[in-house]
Amino acid sequence: MSWKKQPFLFYPLFVCLILFGIDKLFFLPVVVENTHSWKKIERSFYELKEDLYQVLLEENKKDPAKKIGLIFGSSRSGEFDSEQIRKFVPNTNSFNFAAPLGPPSFQYYWLHRILEEKLPISYVMVEIDPILFTRSSIDYSLNGSYDMKFVLEHLDFYRLKSINPWKTDADGFSVDEVETYFLKKLFALYKYPLDPSAIKANNKEIEVGFIPVAGLGITGKEHKRGYLDKIKLANRIKFGALPNEIKFANADFFLEKDAENIYNQYLKNYQLAPTQIYFFKEIVRIMEGKNIPIVFYYPVVAEPLRRRMEESGIWKEFHKETFAIIRTLDSKPNSPYFIIDPVSDNRWTCKDFVDSLHLSGACFSNLLPILFPKELAGSN
Repeated sequence: MSWKKQPFLFYPLFVCLILFGIDKLFFLPVVVENTHSWKKIERSFYELKEDLYQVLLEENKKDPAKKIGLIFGSSRSGEFDSEQIRKFVPNTNSFNFAAPLGPPSFQYYWLHRILEEKLPISYVMVEIDPILFTRSSIDYSLNGSYDMKFVLEHLDFYRLKSINPWKTDADGFSVDEVETYFLKKLFALYKYPLDPSAIKANNKEIEVGFIPVAGLGITGKEHKRGYLDKIKLANRIKFGALPNEIKFANADFFLEKDAENIYNQYLKNYQLAPTQIYFFKEIVRIMEGKNIPIVFYYPVVAEPLRRRMEESGIWKEFHKETFAIIRTLDSKPNSPYFIIDPVSDNRWTCKDFVDSLHLSGACFSNLLPILFPKELAGSN
């Protein structure tokens, strides 16, 4: 049978190519800005870490003698400021790679890339928390982080299931996670599902309740555009840190309710991700023998949430298992580390929270001396 005589056989392929091309239009920035909800900002924090990375390289070229500090974690670590940290770790520019719900896989990705540059690293701070090790913690980073080579190199194709995730012989990303990553990379409408209500909201003046925001007169997409510019500016002036201007303490009844909501959302049916356990082990492994101090930080949470984690047994198991992984550095020469849980430190006195996860901006000056002990500065 001649294909030339039967051209209709090519029609399905032709239609698929047209649809694939149309889908690519939804990757255009102007289309994303109008169709993707202006309130969904998390993905941008991940994508703009590439911009921060370039700032880091530029700063190193300007002053090669200046050391570099690296901060990895969730939004709870997002306000750790280089200028403030310099009081505790002199001659160091601290670059903040924290992102909303930033899991160990995301932390390792950037730590690995930066270490490959052979830069003068002063210290590394890694936030570890039960929520960051859950199966859902990877959702944001699959949307806006990693490169294809990294994902393929860490494809765990033959992962075997285990009752105990800590004992699972994981070797990277699961097949499902890799599939999700590539679907979002290749298909715009999978990454940015079309939502007519978002299109309307993006082009409507921002309102509080039913009242337009006084004096602003800006649409949702304009507000998001301004916020992205603010992040880019923070990358250059604050090296990625975003100052927390919320300096009040929320009422106890609100924190109790919020803790219940957070617990029900992330911890009630607690499912650890072997992927995140694997990459946490990789963070520890890659630091072996580097003679770079690494601070493992258990972030503070409001008392009602900490109590729920302790009563459920989640905290005890998580602390025991992560502590055991970190302690493997004891047998490795030139592998200094610090394990810091401010809850157990009597110097932590400012305990005002805006919600059950986030400390008030007024309390970070109290937290910094605990996270950056004198021994850390002395080891540089």
